[in-house]
Amino acid sequence: MYIIQIGLIASFLIGNSLQTNRIRSHPNYTYSVNEELLSFKFATSEAHVKLLRFKINPTIYDIDVFRNDGDTLGEQIETPFLSLDNQYLDEQQLDNDCVGLPKHPKLNEILSVNLLDNTLDIYYTDILSLPQVEKIFLLTDELELRQAILKYNQTQQPQWKVEVKNTSFSLKTQYQQQINYTNAYFACFNNNQDQCLILSNYGGIWLDKNSEIEQPILTAEPVVKESKDLNKVSVFEQYLALANGNAGADLYRYQDNKLQYLLRISSKDLNQTSINIISLKLTKNRLSILDEHTGLYIFDIIDSQVSLLLSLPYQRCVAFDHSDNTYLLVAETPNNIEYMMEIFILPLTKEYYINRIYVDDFSFRDIQIDDDYAIIIGEDVHLVIRHSIFNGFMKNNTDLVKTFFEDELIRFEYLELNQTIQTQYVETSYYIGLSKGSLHIWRFNDFNPVVICRFQYGTTQNYTIRANSSKCENHTNQDLFEQCQITQQIVIQASGPLLESDSNYLIIGVCVSAAIIILVILGLLCRKGRALAKKIQELKKQAEELKKYGALEAEQQSMGH
Repeated sequence: MYIIQIGLIASFLIGNSLQTNRIRSHPNYTYSVNEELLSFKFATSEAHVKLLRFKINPTIYDIDVFRNDGDTLGEQIETPFLSLDNQYLDEQQLDNDCVGLPKHPKLNEILSVNLLDNTLDIYYTDILSLPQVEKIFLLTDELELRQAILKYNQTQQPQWKVEVKNTSFSLKTQYQQQINYTNAYFACFNNNQDQCLILSNYGGIWLDKNSEIEQPILTAEPVVKESKDLNKVSVFEQYLALANGNAGADLYRYQDNKLQYLLRISSKDLNQTSINIISLKLTKNRLSILDEHTGLYIFDIIDSQVSLLLSLPYQRCVAFDHSDNTYLLVAETPNNIEYMMEIFILPLTKEYYINRIYVDDFSFRDIQIDDDYAIIIGEDVHLVIRHSIFNGFMKNNTDLVKTFFEDELIRFEYLELNQTIQTQYVETSYYIGLSKGSLHIWRFNDFNPVVICRFQYGTTQNYTIRANSSKCENHTNQDLFEQCQITQQIVIQASGPLLESDSNYLIIGVCVSAAIIILVILGLLCRKGRALAKKIQELKKQAEELKKYGALEAEQQSMGH
C-alpha cells in the first residue's frame, strides 16, 4: 500500500512539475574539513565518556562513527533509533565501543489538567499563555472567554501547577448582532504589553492582559472587518494578517497604539476566479498565504504594500508553515492521499525545489515550524520532524520523524519563559497544548549531537568521526544546498576496571605490601609475647621456690634453739 501511494504521488508531482517548470534538481555542495587528532585517556571501573568536541559548532546535527582497528577498519557503527521517549545516554548498551548520537528531541508530558464543563458542545479554538503574569486565557467557538492560573517554580526540578477557574465570560455581550459558532483567535503585538486582540468572524476586541475573568477589561476595535470565515491569524512585529476564506487575506499594521487597515489580497490579485484562503504566515518582510484550491503564494512586504514574489501551484492544499526559506506544505491527491512536501525557495532567482516528500497513513491538521523542528498536528497522532537541509543529509525518514499522541489536539505552542534552561548536553524548553478535553504542558529536550563511549576493560581504540553540519566555521554560506562535513580521528585509551588498570595494580600492590608488613610485625610481637610470658612464669616459679626455701630455713633454725 505504501509503495502504491508513493507511485501515485510521484506521478502526480511529475505531471505538476511539467506544467510549472519549477521543480528541478538543484546541485548541492559539500565542503570537507579535517580536524586535528584527538586523544582521550581515562581509568575507571566502567568508563562512560561523553565527547563534546562537536558542541563547539552548534550547526552540527548528525554524527557517524567508524572503527579504525584491524579487521574492522572503516566499519560504521550503527546509530541506535532514538524515539521521543528514549532514556538517551545512560540507556545506550555499549560493549567496549563508541557510538555517535545525532541532534534529536525528547518530549515528555509533565502536566495534564481537565477543563471544566468538558461536554460535547464546547469546542476550544485558541489559547493565550502569559507565564509572566501567571495566566492562561482560553476561547471557545461560542465566544466564551475562560481563564486558568499558571504557576511555575524554577528549581532544580521545575514544578508546574494549573488551576482552571470556575467562571467564564461571554463575549457575545460585546456585539449587537446575533452570534453563531465562530473561529476565535488571540493576536498580541510586542509593542503593546498590556493588551491582546480577540479576533473572530464578528470583528476584534482588545483584552487587558492584567484583568481577571470575573471582570475583564474589554475594548472594541472598530477597524477589524467582519468575515464569514476567519481561518487563521498571524502576527509579526507591527503587522497583522487574517486569512478570511473566500474573501481573501487582510493585512493590518499596529503603530502608535492604533490599528490601521492596509489592504486585502483577493482572488483578482491572485488571477483566480475564486479562492479559499485557509492559512497564512507573517515573517520579516514576507507574507505567505495558502489557497485551498490553487496553492501557496509568497509576497514581499515593501512599505506596507505587497508584491508577489513566487507562487507554488498545488491543488487540494491542507496546511503549511515555514522557517526562513524552508517550507513544509501539505496537500492531497485526487485519490485523497495526503502528503507533505519539504520545499526550498530561492528568492533571488524566484525558484523552488521539492527536497523531500513525507507519506504516511496520517491526517494532517496543522504545522508549526522553527529553525530545527516542525510539529505536525494530526487527529490523535502527532509528529515531531527534524527538517533537513537537502536530500541526503539524513539516512532515512525514521531518523527525522518522531511520534507522540494526544486526542484532538488543537494547539501546541512554545511557552515563553524568562530564560531557557541549557546545559552542555541539552537545551530544555516547554510547550503548552490545548486539546478538546484538557490542558497539557510538555518538556521538550533538544539534545546536542554527542559521541559516547563505554569500556569495561583496558583497551586502546581508534575511531574516525564524521559530522554533518549546515555550516563550516570558516565558510559563510547562504545557500540551502550547501553543507559541511567535518572529519576527525580520535584515539581512546581505557585502562579498564579493577585488576586491569596500572593505577589499580599500584594501589593493590601497596595494600598487599602494607598487609605483609603488619603481619610480620604482629608475628614478631606474638613471638616476643610468648617468650615474655614464659619468662614471667619461670620467675614466678622461682619466687615460689625461694619462698618455700625461706620458710623451711626458718623452721630449721627454730628447732636448733
